[in-house]
Amino acid sequence: MTTECSARINALKHGDGVSWAHLLEEFGPQIEGYARRMGAQDAEDVTGSTLESVARTIGTFNGSESQFRSWVFTIAHSRIVDDHRRRSRRPEVEFRQDFDRVAEDRLEALFGGDERVDAALAQLTAEQREMLRSRFVVGLSIREIANVSGRSEQATRVALHRCIKRLRELIEAPAPVDS
Repeated sequence: MTTECSARINALKHGDGVSWAHLLEEFGPQIEGYARRMGAQDAEDVTGSTLESVARTIGTFNGSESQFRSWVFTIAHSRIVDDHRRRSRRPEVEFRQDFDRVAEDRLEALFGGDERVDAALAQLTAEQREMLRSRFVVGLSIREIANVSGRSEQATRVALHRCIKRLRELIEAPAPVDS
């Protein structure tokens, strides 16, 4: 191991801020690029968790500069594998960019007396109606609705998406034929 490398790793082990800044500058973009190429869903998150692991375990590292680089990328690879496993166990729900928007004409009609909308709303639960009212009439954000309802933002986003989907289905359903 070169003296310079040994000194840099030793400085990292002792928490030297300049050495850590250099490490972040040198390895951060490389780890993020590697994570993207390997298909990580959130390359920035993988980079952050990799660097966090390096910071927590730097005291255990012994080796050369090339071994240090390999060690860092071994940690990055493990975080990417973790990301893939997490996604396979709990797939993310994908939302369109406008997932929480009802068409403008329906927004105006929502809670406004349109018979078809009123009939559709009546078929939703009180909680679903309140969630829609909070979002589209009161104008609360997903975060604010989550705080009020005691749910996570993700759970709130999913629940609201399902409410909107159900409301659309009910509104677009063919009207019953009178006999």
